[in-house]
Amino acid sequence: MSLLLEKKFLTLTFYNIIANLTVPLTSFADVAVLGQLESHTFVAGVALSNVLFDYLFWGFSFLRMSTTGLTAQAEGNEDNKESFQILLRSLLLGAGIGVLILLTNSYLEEFGFSILEGEKEVKSAGGEYFKSRIISAPATLCNFVLTGWFLGRSKSATVLVATVIANVVNIGLNIWFILFLDWKAYGAGIATSISQYLMCAFFLGLLFKEKARFFQVYHEIRIFSLKGYTSLLSLNSDIMIRTLLLITTFSLFRNYSSGLGSETLAANAILHQLILVGAFWIDGAAIAMETVAGNLKGNNNSEGLRKILKMALLYGFGISFFFCALILLPSGFLFELFSKSKPVVALAKEYGYWIAPVLLLGSFAFIFDGFFLGISEGKTLRNSMIVSSIVFFFPIAYWGKIQNNNHILWLSLSSYMLGRTITLGIVAYKRFFLVRQESFS
Repeated sequence: MSLLLEKKFLTLTFYNIIANLTVPLTSFADVAVLGQLESHTFVAGVALSNVLFDYLFWGFSFLRMSTTGLTAQAEGNEDNKESFQILLRSLLLGAGIGVLILLTNSYLEEFGFSILEGEKEVKSAGGEYFKSRIISAPATLCNFVLTGWFLGRSKSATVLVATVIANVVNIGLNIWFILFLDWKAYGAGIATSISQYLMCAFFLGLLFKEKARFFQVYHEIRIFSLKGYTSLLSLNSDIMIRTLLLITTFSLFRNYSSGLGSETLAANAILHQLILVGAFWIDGAAIAMETVAGNLKGNNNSEGLRKILKMALLYGFGISFFFCALILLPSGFLFELFSKSKPVVALAKEYGYWIAPVLLLGSFAFIFDGFFLGISEGKTLRNSMIVSSIVFFFPIAYWGKIQNNNHILWLSLSSYMLGRTITLGIVAYKRFFLVRQESFS
């Protein structure tokens, strides 16, 4: 059983890492291609606008997380009907939220940029990016659901193909719209929107291959079940609070960075992109953990959960260590790929070593996240994030803002990752190692 678990975990991790490597390429392409323009204003503007998109889009990424865990549990329990009920209910919820965002986008833009700090030119560039990217709202939220469902069914290869297609198209359109058509920040946003709709169309096309399974149980499916939606929304609300706190943490970090000047904001945006790439590497193992842990919970296998958690923590740290070595050992030439501005590159090199503590500590936090998402322990994730954000992050970050010190700001992110690791680790140890549970009640 242990060898089978490890093989399944590593197979899913491999596909997830490859797929995840293309995910940050969306933002990577926006920043790198815009960085080829003479002014760093557009890079800073996109970074500022992405603060809003973190709330508007990633704030609803619980649609992906909850769908993965619940689907994996249904598959582990061989409950075909429940698997499709989760998909349809979540799709309806995601599409509805996406349309609502689209209908209220002008109010959201006005409110969002009114509370963000930034120079006038930076806000102007950010507004152009916002207008073109907000178009993708319905497709982006449906993609969260579809990605989660296929991951929950251990279809990581399918997600890989969909992600690669979407992001390759996005990169190509970025180059065309920004460098050839000179659409600048607006071009970066419209390229991302087109790629999201293409990804959604690809996923929906693949659902037709599932029609045989669907027609076996369609007469039993209750999409509009009040009990079903109550359970779904209860889990999603906890994960949403957790995610909003996560976004708020990084948003405060970037907003405080903007108070240090546009060059520091641009440098921190470059480092943030590299951290995102590393996080997506580690998330390959974390998402595999969601699927495997969900299957094991569906099978009521507590011993398997203990084994997979220990295994995943080890692999997650190894992936993080390898990535940090890869990024930090060279002489910083990667930073020059993001910007032609010498002051921005110099600042990125000065603060670049903070990537290591953020990702090495974060590797444990990400794996614990995947574990508790897989077994649908939303309250545990919510409570951990509350403590980590309020106690471990905010006091240090605010100190950095007062002192006008970017090193202290980066220290706050490292402390934040430490807090998540400690709080989730304590719960995991008490529940699955200190007391040996034999079943889920």
